[in-house]
Amino acid sequence: MGRVKQFFSDVFALFFMGVGISTTRPKQRKLDLRRLVNSEDRASEESRDGGERWVLVNRAASSVEYRNQQAVRLDSRSGKGLAWVEDLRFSVGKIDLSVAAVKQDVGIAFHVQGEREFEAICFHIGKEAGDETESQRVVVQYLSTDPDRNANQEAQFDLPYGQSGEWFKVRAAISKEVIAVFIGGGNVPALRVDTSGGGNVYGSVGLWIGPGSSALVADFRIHEVRSDLEKQIRSISGKNPVG
Repeated sequence: MGRVKQFFSDVFALFFMGVGISTTRPKQRKLDLRRLVNSEDRASEESRDGGERWVLVNRAASSVEYRNQQAVRLDSRSGKGLAWVEDLRFSVGKIDLSVAAVKQDVGIAFHVQGEREFEAICFHIGKEAGDETESQRVVVQYLSTDPDRNANQEAQFDLPYGQSGEWFKVRAAISKEVIAVFIGGGNVPALRVDTSGGGNVYGSVGLWIGPGSSALVADFRIHEVRSDLEKQIRSISGKNPVG
């Protein structure tokens, strides 16, 4: 039975990495991080042009260029920071983000209902490697404000000297049974969290910034899974839909 469960776990991982078990691809949407800059001043503009409206709590954002990549930097303040897109309803799928390998605590927030209700995949990035004998330590952590979820699970990986200080890509693959975190396009999760039994969870997507930390991120994308595709995968795994 253990091998069977592992097989279906691998099927789920392949699906979320984009390997086709269906000819229909998840709907992709690129989130416009630039709208975080002067987000309050943009409110009337966004209501006119139909663009995203971001909620930004306890941080200010600025547009920057880092290592030939257009990016957004969020400043450092005491307490955590949080940002999310208003009226975005996300349940299962994939979330991609480019993260600068600089000393910072930053993460992907999802299922955001507000400042006090969300889940997050957080990256605690240590100081840059000084020479070829060193590497840069990254701790990846799952957080949830829901006491019934499996909160505060973590793992760690090292960026070699040649990647220290550079951009690296992260992917959070989210289903109702498991959350898997992939680094740099790899197909083996750096962190896997069992969330079975959690039921239907919806909310917005955004950014988490750790207490006292700044953040430097770019290229934020979500890939939403339609409900009929999710049912297809559940039928393959022999699990009935929840709800």
